[in-house]
Amino acid sequence: MSQSEERKHTIEFPQLDALEGAVRRALRQLEVWRERASASEAERRRLQEVLDNLGSVGELDASDAAGELGRLRAENEKLRRQLEDGRRQAEKLAREVEFLEDAR
Repeated sequence: MSQSEERKHTIEFPQLDALEGAVRRALRQLEVWRERASASEAERRRLQEVLDNLGSVGELDASDAAGELGRLRAENEKLRRQLEDGRRQAEKLAREVEFLEDAR
């Protein structure tokens, strides 16, 4: 049978091909989402285990630890600002000393 005769007997369904392509893409995407859901669930279980084992931080229970952490972060930020102010003042003093030494 020649190619022209084969074409006459071959029925093409472009919509079916498009549908099959869409189904293949949807199945690949579904597999990606399943993998992500599985990874997320594993991470959730891991974090839950960490929380369950945490129980308390020193003398604080887990619920008070979050508040203490916030307070410590604020204090840390205040100390950083004070340190930066101290650095600026030290640099200013160093410039003044250098000026006075050059003026001698």
